[in-house]
Amino acid sequence: MPNEIDKSMEPGSIGAFFETALEAAPLSLESQSEAATNGVVVLDRSHLVRVAARGADRVAFLHNMLSADIKKLAAARGTEATFLTNKGKLVANLTVFDDGEQLLLETESNCVSSLVGALSRYIISEDVTLEQLAEESSFSVEGPGASKLLAAVADLSTDELVALPHLASLRAGEVRVTARRLDPSPRFDVAAPETSAIALLAAMREHGATFAGPELARTRRIEAGRPQFGIDMNETHLPLEASLHDAINFEKGCYIGQEYVVRLAHRGHLNRKLVGIRIDSKVPPLAGAKLTSGATEAGELTSSAYSPALGATVALGYVKKDFFEPGTELVVDGNLKATVSVLPFF
Repeated sequence: MPNEIDKSMEPGSIGAFFETALEAAPLSLESQSEAATNGVVVLDRSHLVRVAARGADRVAFLHNMLSADIKKLAAARGTEATFLTNKGKLVANLTVFDDGEQLLLETESNCVSSLVGALSRYIISEDVTLEQLAEESSFSVEGPGASKLLAAVADLSTDELVALPHLASLRAGEVRVTARRLDPSPRFDVAAPETSAIALLAAMREHGATFAGPELARTRRIEAGRPQFGIDMNETHLPLEASLHDAINFEKGCYIGQEYVVRLAHRGHLNRKLVGIRIDSKVPPLAGAKLTSGATEAGELTSSAYSPALGATVALGYVKKDFFEPGTELVVDGNLKATVSVLPFF
């Protein structure tokens, strides 16, 4: 099987279903946030795509390529990882799952081509193939009622879902459910062939689930302190600059770019770092808004959103080393008070 990626696949293949659901029951951001905090919401996650790594050498190969310990990955479990250039710069951030006879590499749709292309160049004699799972669709079910709703529409147990650890997965036939425990409230990501995914979504709609839009997804991403490739980081960033510490295993052997990661970690000297910024405003500033401290330029924002749960705007941005400390007061665009915050915000 060749290494391939379906460049014609459009992210958001279930987008039409979400558009219809949102048009049929439009809700304010505040109402959507309330449902995510105290009830359950369903969000389109079509921007997350998966690449299957198959072949007898898949574990050893990816262990040597990625910043995470792939050899110790347990069955039906996942781990955050990065793939770097030989200079330690980001090619992609991803989550790697052990899915039995294959490893699944989940990443953003806007960097999957770079990831597959760069990894493929290192496959010489290894028994490894890479193939994008173009037939899969994905969405998330979030909030305290998420496990109960999933159990009602899929062949899964509420108790099993509640007990599922972070980045662990359960299967119900061709449906795969993964727990993400670092979001503001319980979150389960669902991946399935498009027909099955739409059938599940239709069943959830019949059960009265709230369907939420991209504005809430952006708010919850920032609340969780999770940078997005192409927005908060790109190929010019080192993983520690982007606060991707959970994606780095400092005890494993060599991998691409390791020398630069280890050197920077041991030196303990970052010139810039992605931090949380809490802003006293209901109107989120635009990406690129400047951060200052007095007459000194401190950094700039990469993404921001209003958080109804916090009653303030939350943002991610890069600041210089003198402004890393949580509680540091800054000004956005010369007039908005802001404070460096610990991530995640909750």
